[in-house]
Amino acid sequence: MFAVQSNYPLDKLNTLHLKSIAKKYFALTDIADLPQITAEAKESPIFVLGGGSNIILPEVYQGLIIHNQLRGITLIETTDEFVLVKAMAGEVWDDFVGYTIAKGWFGLENLSLIPGTIGASPIQNIGAYGVEVKDFIESVEVYDSKNKQFSQLNNSDCQFKYRDSYLKHNLHLIVTSVTFRLLRMAKLNTNYVDVAKALAELTNPTAQDLRNCVIKIRQTKLPDPAVIGNVGSFFHNPILDMALVGQLQEKYPTIPVYPVNDEKAKVSAGWLIDNLSLKGYRQGNVGVYDKQALVLVNHGNATAPELLALASYIQDKVWTNYAIRLNIEPLIVPEKHKNYEK
Repeated sequence: MFAVQSNYPLDKLNTLHLKSIAKKYFALTDIADLPQITAEAKESPIFVLGGGSNIILPEVYQGLIIHNQLRGITLIETTDEFVLVKAMAGEVWDDFVGYTIAKGWFGLENLSLIPGTIGASPIQNIGAYGVEVKDFIESVEVYDSKNKQFSQLNNSDCQFKYRDSYLKHNLHLIVTSVTFRLLRMAKLNTNYVDVAKALAELTNPTAQDLRNCVIKIRQTKLPDPAVIGNVGSFFHNPILDMALVGQLQEKYPTIPVYPVNDEKAKVSAGWLIDNLSLKGYRQGNVGVYDKQALVLVNHGNATAPELLALASYIQDKVWTNYAIRLNIEPLIVPEKHKNYEK
């Protein structure tokens, strides 16, 4: 008998702390339960919840929330150059990053302190300070609730893009574990100015030094979800044609620009919002964080409609002033949806 609970509150299971209730809720701790619990859901929509760190939950989810709490870390293979290490989807992401560095397995240092779980990392293709998780993912194991079977996706199958993947758009694929290819010798990525500046003060900095540096920077710029509800960066940094970038630089010489290739460059969404004097702006229960304009926060008792109304207001302002359409980074979970085409 499965311990499925009804009308389960999700306020404390999403880092935005949005008021939300699941009609049905199940805590997944055994991978062997997946086939039966998804089969018993029948026609009900299913959403798999991890750390709740990059999602916007509805006031009422009209279906089954499967809370992924699968745990375990296994060393699969080791060579002189790399290791393959498998982590179950319910493992806490930042705990895993710290664990790998302690073991002498490197590559994930720049992704320190990103909230959430292992299972969310390939779905969102999480990234920070010049590193994306896709560069270290060997494969992803999933349960396909459409075909009722377990399968494995290699890196190319995941179709990784900027904060996006094939998994993000195929809700019938439930991530159960991720296998990472990590380095045995650290190669520190210090491309970002803040990181390079901090490490320049150290002699022969280590991977742990880099991790400490990234944690310090994130704590300075981003609010702690335990203190005030947020999902970190709320909007994607837009990638624009160089012609438009040139026009922006001519009008706004201080705008941060990060070249992508000869034809495109990324500009700072946070700068675009801050330049409109929206830092600290508030609409009722929600607002723009007063220390980082890219972060939207829940001041208390907010709901998804309130948050999305603020996001729409900001998007309209940015479009009116710069002719740039900002895209929302966190996944917006609808009240009801199809898990897959029958």
